[in-house]
Amino acid sequence: MRMLKILRLLLDVYGALFLTVIIVAPLIYGVFPYEGLLRLGALPFYALVAAAFALWVWLAARAFYAGGDAHDEEPRGPAAP
Repeated sequence: MRMLKILRLLLDVYGALFLTVIIVAPLIYGVFPYEGLLRLGALPFYALVAAAFALWVWLAARAFYAGGDAHDEEPRGPAAP
């Protein structure tokens, strides 16, 4: 379960990055997202991807070491008297 949570965090972080690029390009440059990516350039784009990766590593480490795995819960069943 932890690995699925970490994978979901990866998709959330990169999804937020690309959604931000898609939304910010028309607001700042007044162009379509593709042209906004062209104006952004390769180096700043890869810097954003590296920052998103660092954020994901930090969030994944927190989620991994925080515990809370489903297997750690008490078994469900009839209550003991």
